[in-house]
Amino acid sequence: MEELDGSEAMPGIPALPVSGKDGKTILKSMGGGVAPPEWQGGEGAPVYRIGPGPAVLNLTYIGNETLATIENVFAVIEGREEPDRYVIIGNHRDAWTFGAVDPNSETAAMLEIAERLSKLEKKGWRPRRTIIVCSWDAEEFALIGSTEWAEENMDILGSRAIAYLNVDISVFGPGGLMPRATPQLDELIKEASRMVPDPDDPSHTLYDAMIRNNPPITRVAGAGTDFAAFVQYIGVPSLDMSYGLFSEYPVYHSLYDDYVWMERFGDPLFHRHVALASVWGLIALRLADDEIIPFNYVPYASELVESSKVVEDGCPGCPFSFTPLHKSIKQLEKAATEIQIEKEMLQAEKWGLNTRERTLKVRDINDRLMMAERAFTNREGLAGRPWYKHMIYASSDQDDWGTKAFPGIVSAIANANKLNTSESWRLLQHEIYRGARAVSKASAVLDGRLT
Repeated sequence: MEELDGSEAMPGIPALPVSGKDGKTILKSMGGGVAPPEWQGGEGAPVYRIGPGPAVLNLTYIGNETLATIENVFAVIEGREEPDRYVIIGNHRDAWTFGAVDPNSETAAMLEIAERLSKLEKKGWRPRRTIIVCSWDAEEFALIGSTEWAEENMDILGSRAIAYLNVDISVFGPGGLMPRATPQLDELIKEASRMVPDPDDPSHTLYDAMIRNNPPITRVAGAGTDFAAFVQYIGVPSLDMSYGLFSEYPVYHSLYDDYVWMERFGDPLFHRHVALASVWGLIALRLADDEIIPFNYVPYASELVESSKVVEDGCPGCPFSFTPLHKSIKQLEKAATEIQIEKEMLQAEKWGLNTRERTLKVRDINDRLMMAERAFTNREGLAGRPWYKHMIYASSDQDDWGTKAFPGIVSAIANANKLNTSESWRLLQHEIYRGARAVSKASAVLDGRLT
């Protein structure tokens, strides 16, 4: 394929989805050697071979190679006390086809939140911090809308963004609230979900249904949707939510993802949409209006204790020590506990501060809470993946959707076990130190120390 106007933006290899039935027919007609295990399909799929022949496939491809201008759309409610601190709400609006579920279910939820905020504003309310509502374009084309905006505004977002709150798909169907987030948001998600009735069982709350899942909150990582640039490139605390199970959504990215499917199967009464919009909006209001940002890094530190053990267990007989990593996590536990105590003392007026002193103390604590997540990033990025700068959570280097804790260390262990060379083991030790430094930096930010 020739480049269009010299641009490298167009893909060089045409891609055309086919049905599962057609795919099986094609695969069964292929000979040659067996493809590697990691290329093989799931249960029930035929053995994948790499050809050639013996069958001959005639494929007609008609593509529209057009470069178009994308447009992100923003609505801003400027904060009253802290206009230079941003709570960002976002979802994408472009779709493969009709997109009733992906993305229009979350677009509907976000517009509902925007309408509620507008009604509050007309009654005289303004948030403490600025709220930015974002409608992203070109998410389905490599997350271009949100990524370009985040990269272009990296310096401003790095110094001002409190959190990014994303919903890619609002409702899959029944199954309860499915949140994923950076861990300092866990407690806030639980508190907000306790305030909203479960639409499928109003005698319980969304929280009651959520805790039946194990784990109830998973981690944001990778490049599956629009939080990617905020978490991986800048280090902004982020969440993403949906209602229901992806396995109950068989029309993903197909022509059947339409209003009829949603009305009949996904959410016949649209009460699941209302529930998710409610918890999404409550979280946004808490982050925008609470005097002290409702982040809690204690669960973050506790999770890293467990994650580091899992990573170390993946390297039995490892010739290098994980002590630097364990030591840095203990520092984080201490710093997270101490800033929680500071928050509680300030809220209980234990320090006897005058108005100016109190204002400065609130700002100091909030800045430390906001910036700690940035400290988990490294400007050099992960080895071989420099755009991914988060040292604690990222996708697997084999799977953009999968989540790995300490991804640099995990990849280095896999590489060292495979190669078993002195250089590969040296690189593993280097990754352990890099992970430990990131955690230590976060501790220093929470403590208010310079590194």
